[in-house]
Amino acid sequence: MALLRVASDAQLVEEAPLEGIDWLKLPPLQKRGAERRTEAFTGVGVVLGIIAACVAGTHTGVQLMACVPDHAFRRWLPLLVYGEAFIALICLLGLMFDDGAVIKRSKLTCAPTPASVKTWLQLAESSKGRKNITGDDGRVYCVRCHVWRPRDSRAHHCATCQRCVVDFDHHCGVFGRCIAGSGFRGNMKWFVSIIAMGYCGAGTAT
Repeated sequence: MALLRVASDAQLVEEAPLEGIDWLKLPPLQKRGAERRTEAFTGVGVVLGIIAACVAGTHTGVQLMACVPDHAFRRWLPLLVYGEAFIALICLLGLMFDDGAVIKRSKLTCAPTPASVKTWLQLAESSKGRKNITGDDGRVYCVRCHVWRPRDSRAHHCATCQRCVVDFDHHCGVFGRCIAGSGFRGNMKWFVSIIAMGYCGAGTAT
């Protein structure tokens, strides 16, 4: 019985750190920077302005070709520019609302709570000025988001968005979003596509 008790106690000690602090009771995430909203409005305005310019330029070009009887361009150019505009709007919505690359809090991403973090959270101390913690498995614990970043994920904590993002590329000052991801993950696909549509729209309009 004594051996069983010792083994049971050892198991509890080993499993205790996995419980850490209930992730639902962690301090609130830091507020996003006010400039993020301003940047987003700027990005939306820029995209809508470019769309309007491309559509207007295309229609102007079609009208100038009115002297050419039944010119093929007059039929398919407006359809083409409207298609490009539609795709650009879809990409804009994707950029604004796709946060798939953000590491969200969950029992899986928040546990185990490092001992030092657990101590200063219990003492209600601030995380300001504290350094991130590297675990034995190579993962990094963000003391601001209170999440573990996956290994080899190019994760980064954005000072403007105040979130940890995997496959981080850069924070876009035009759209007010972290551009991150690879392939179909994250919002990189929307970012690349909306730029491509800008070039296509400009080519159609000219």
